[in-house]
Amino acid sequence: MHKLSIINNKKMPFLQYITLGIKKAECRIASRTVRNFKIGDKLLLQGIGEFVLCEITYMHFYKSFEDMILKEKTENIVPFVNSDEEALKIYQSFPGWQRVKSLGCCAIGVKPLKSKLKFSINTKNSF
Repeated sequence: MHKLSIINNKKMPFLQYITLGIKKAECRIASRTVRNFKIGDKLLLQGIGEFVLCEITYMHFYKSFEDMILKEKTENIVPFVNSDEEALKIYQSFPGWQRVKSLGCCAIGVKPLKSKLKFSINTKNSF
């Protein structure tokens, strides 16, 4: 099983959208660690005091966040924003995001299996 830390709060509720099956992929810099993931592996995405255990369903590699957002579609990777530009700003706000220039990035397909969350969200007004 692989483990990755993830930001999860009311402004960026990544774990909630993964649990609901709305966020279809977790996107990361294509580091050596990520490149070792395989389809069918289990992935534990851990926030502070909460988690989602997922099965990896696909691995799509890209040269840039812009390419990834275009191909994966914002609603599948950052479903709580209204535009590709907002999604890009989020990815560029993460520490070390510049490494995408040398390593590329990866959309890791996630199928939620089990979760423990601190809060829930109202998705009725999200789209």
